Amino acid sequence: MAWDDNLLPDQRTAAAHTGNHARLLAGPGTGKTLTLSRHICFLVAEQNVSPGTILAVTFTRAAARELRQRVENELGEGRCPRISTLHSFALRQLLKNATRISDLPQPLRIADDWEERNIILEDIKVLLGLKRISESRDLLNELSADWQSLTADGADWEKRFPNPRFLGLWREHRQIYGYTLRSELVYQLKKALEQRGDFELECPFEYLLVDEYQDLNRCDLAVVHEIASRNVELFIAGDDDQSIYGFRKAHPEGIRRFPRDYAGAEELSLEICKRCDRRILDLGLFVAQQDPRRVEKEIRSEPGREQGEVAILRFPRQDAEAAGIAGLCAHLVNGHGLKPDDILILLRSDHNGAFSSPIREKIEEAGIPVAAATDTTSPLDGADGRAFLAFMRLTARREDSLAWRTLFQVWCNGIGSGAVGAIYDVARGRGMTFAQAVLAAHDDTSILPSNHRSRISAAIQSVLDQLDDLFPGDAMEEYESCDDLMNVVRVAAESLIEDEEEYESVLLEFERAAEVAEATSIEELVRATEVASEDIEQELEKGKVNILTMHRAKGLTAEAVIVAACEDQYIPGRAQGYAVDDERRLLYVSLTRAKHHLFVTYCDKRTGPQRHTGRDSGRVARSLTQFLIDCSHTPEDGIAFINRLAEE
Repeated sequence: MAWDDNLLPDQRTAAAHTGNHARLLAGPGTGKTLTLSRHICFLVAEQNVSPGTILAVTFTRAAARELRQRVENELGEGRCPRISTLHSFALRQLLKNATRISDLPQPLRIADDWEERNIILEDIKVLLGLKRISESRDLLNELSADWQSLTADGADWEKRFPNPRFLGLWREHRQIYGYTLRSELVYQLKKALEQRGDFELECPFEYLLVDEYQDLNRCDLAVVHEIASRNVELFIAGDDDQSIYGFRKAHPEGIRRFPRDYAGAEELSLEICKRCDRRILDLGLFVAQQDPRRVEKEIRSEPGREQGEVAILRFPRQDAEAAGIAGLCAHLVNGHGLKPDDILILLRSDHNGAFSSPIREKIEEAGIPVAAATDTTSPLDGADGRAFLAFMRLTARREDSLAWRTLFQVWCNGIGSGAVGAIYDVARGRGMTFAQAVLAAHDDTSILPSNHRSRISAAIQSVLDQLDDLFPGDAMEEYESCDDLMNVVRVAAESLIEDEEEYESVLLEFERAAEVAEATSIEELVRATEVASEDIEQELEKGKVNILTMHRAKGLTAEAVIVAACEDQYIPGRAQGYAVDDERRLLYVSLTRAKHHLFVTYCDKRTGPQRHTGRDSGRVARSLTQFLIDCSHTPEDGIAFINRLAEE
């Protein structure tokens, strides 16, 4: 396949760019990923650029995998450049320069999300004498935010931190458990690039491609700038209208300021939306254009696209809304011939299934398969999956402190907080890590308090015995290829994970991590899982209507989309920290997931924990309604609409 086959003129122009920095503005459905893949193909196939000199950075693992697959399909295996998330890239660079990094515990070990929640936050709560885990979570989030926003670079930053005691206790805890937080990786890379002239990147990159540039925070932007300053040609792609990660300190001004930050950069754009019917795109753009700071851009539907089905549906109560949504699903399946998995139902949030449960029940009553996929739990967070991962980590490195601690919590019976605290005290008193204290206690139990000796000794021995059973002798040294590694993973998982569904989920997570990291050893494979939870990928269930949160719909498309509970305090969200601009962009992204059918629902009165009442509850939905009226697209009242459906 030629690099420019089946490209639209604006896609071809962007893909063939070379010679200076460039910004590609690409709205929803305009073929951004296609253009990025063809740009790589152009560089390699037409400009004879070595793949090893090209680095492509994406925001999620799913995006990295899709881009890699496209390039490999077009160029063939072995000619694909390095494609990864920014966190994975940062980890590789820090590992390569580990001896030059003095700020981090060595060897470099990233705490994953489960370890943050169940070990680090719990310990900090106890160490600081806090009443609730939410208080320690707020402190850790504040620390991460300060890295992401570069507030931590300030000279008096520590004095201004909300709880100065936290920083000292956290640093001690980090040293004893030997971990680095995932949110710290990019910040440490930024510092190293700025401060160390001997810091070496893994390859002599000449081209840097950055996808979803609008989602980068200030720290991410600083790293990109440092790399670009090394005579690297920078090609960025994104859309400020789709910046929805403000809670991660995403800085959409980065893509807006790009022409000023990189003088002489080429301006490129993709203008034809091949996803949304015209009326759907018009409604989405109406929302996006309320932001006066956005970059003006042209985007239009493909010529000849039908207007599409759009309706704003108002209901008196949440039970009527749930029944109405079920009626919509039946209308789409029976009246339009859609399959259930052609339908997405999007919610702003869904704590404990508050919104999804009544909707799911009504859809089930209508005889349509449905799944609520609003949970953000990793496949590795089950007890068996977590224990298996810990054993894999101990196989790679016997002195993995967090792995030992994990097994004490989820696998060993009789090891409570008191026994763990006793080991922690030994480590602190002797200047050891937690794992070193564990192994020292195995050799000499007298270093432990007498009331914990027998339990701790038995637990340590049970872990070591299990390791010997899983990975006897030096068998691991015989495996070199990733395929062989995955066979090892399968065999070991079979002996530890009884539930077949959990077993399959764990294997899939390892396979994805191995693919992104291109792992060739157990150590590399395990390291890949440490940053894998940065992007818990949304798995849509086949053959079912899928209910999910708006944020998790990013990158997805569907024949039909139902945006539910479009009421003030939910859309836009009114929780602390929610910015109106972020919420507006989130709505825009949600609306533009739809290809042919789009419905927005809201109700006047909602009961339970999400209760509200009053005629102002649906101001956003009513503004969408007015837009449709102004465009001569008369919306229908929700009840009347559903009654009509029932008559069909």
